[in-house]
Amino acid sequence: MRKNVYFRIMIVLFLSLLISGCSISSTDAPPSKIPPLDNPKEEIEKSEDGFNDVLKPLTIEKGTFEKVYGWLDDQTILYSYVHAGNYFLESYNLYTKEQEIIFTTEEPIMNVLIHKHTENLFIHTSPRAHAGKLYFIDFTGNVYFTTEIDSYELAYEWNETEPSLMLVTAFFEDWSYKVHLINNETGKVEEVEDTQPFLKWYGDKYILEQDWQEDELAFFAPIIKKSLLKTTEPKQVFEKVFRFDIFAHNIMTIKVEDKNEDEIKYSFYDLKLKENFSVAFPNLTQYSDWFIPYYTFNEKTKTFLTFAPKEHNSVDHYNEGYELVGVDLNHHKTTVLFKHLENKPILCSKEGDLCLYGYQYEQLLNIKTGKQFRLVNSSI
Repeated sequence: MRKNVYFRIMIVLFLSLLISGCSISSTDAPPSKIPPLDNPKEEIEKSEDGFNDVLKPLTIEKGTFEKVYGWLDDQTILYSYVHAGNYFLESYNLYTKEQEIIFTTEEPIMNVLIHKHTENLFIHTSPRAHAGKLYFIDFTGNVYFTTEIDSYELAYEWNETEPSLMLVTAFFEDWSYKVHLINNETGKVEEVEDTQPFLKWYGDKYILEQDWQEDELAFFAPIIKKSLLKTTEPKQVFEKVFRFDIFAHNIMTIKVEDKNEDEIKYSFYDLKLKENFSVAFPNLTQYSDWFIPYYTFNEKTKTFLTFAPKEHNSVDHYNEGYELVGVDLNHHKTTVLFKHLENKPILCSKEGDLCLYGYQYEQLLNIKTGKQFRLVNSSI
């Protein structure tokens, strides 16, 4: 278990990046100048270009809204609220207003993940201090596996292609950690040794991780490939990078190069490590490294969306707002979708036209029309 000062700093920074689920994020973005939201209405008309129905905002009639967690399908969102001491997880259709309670618990809901390719949910609750209870359920609320893990904080990675597998990192108050491999089909939970705390699935038998050295003060590290079955030796697949991510058969590396220190560079590769496209935006410095804005990826359109500052600066002094940009990996082009937004978590539907936006996903962006709406009618 790693405990040195620099490694503790890295864990703190990485934990601050977990607010938006699988996306790298940060909570210390400064306030930016943005236009006011359109006034919430009982019905929000969609644009004429391909939209004939009417969007209806969610109204919380009983209890207190907590958070939207994502899309169950292109019309239905999943959200939580608290009422009479109980925590509810409920679906809501944006067009029909149909609602259905999926899960109820007396334990605070810490986070929910929606599997990208199956009708399965992962729910993290907190039954008591320093413990996390984990539920795997389907969209109808059927619980098919549950377990409890001692921890101060949890980080997790759900396998995109094999929903029975999840990696969970349990952090403790002294910043030590343990990595667990959960198989919710067999009910087996086992500790994975000799790994970094933040890792990504690479298929169902391998992981990718950055090879941070315990006693080395560095902001870049190589990416290595490891076998969970211990059948092969670790292999370096990328030289030193700042951060990386995997989504929808793409590997993304994030770098700040010596020749362009004022830019942050995103490079995209296929799973065979062949480079597809690279794009760079002005970067913002923070503390002694660089700030990574929120991002998401739309698998159907093969579009990477992120917030780009308009100039190089420091996070503490920058207040010019962000552009939401879409990077089309099929056609290798970048498009500005919104010119003035704050850097907040974003998650788009599979069709890609509507995106949840905000720290609780309480707003809605229409990518086609450039409109921004309040999704939830509630004092949150």
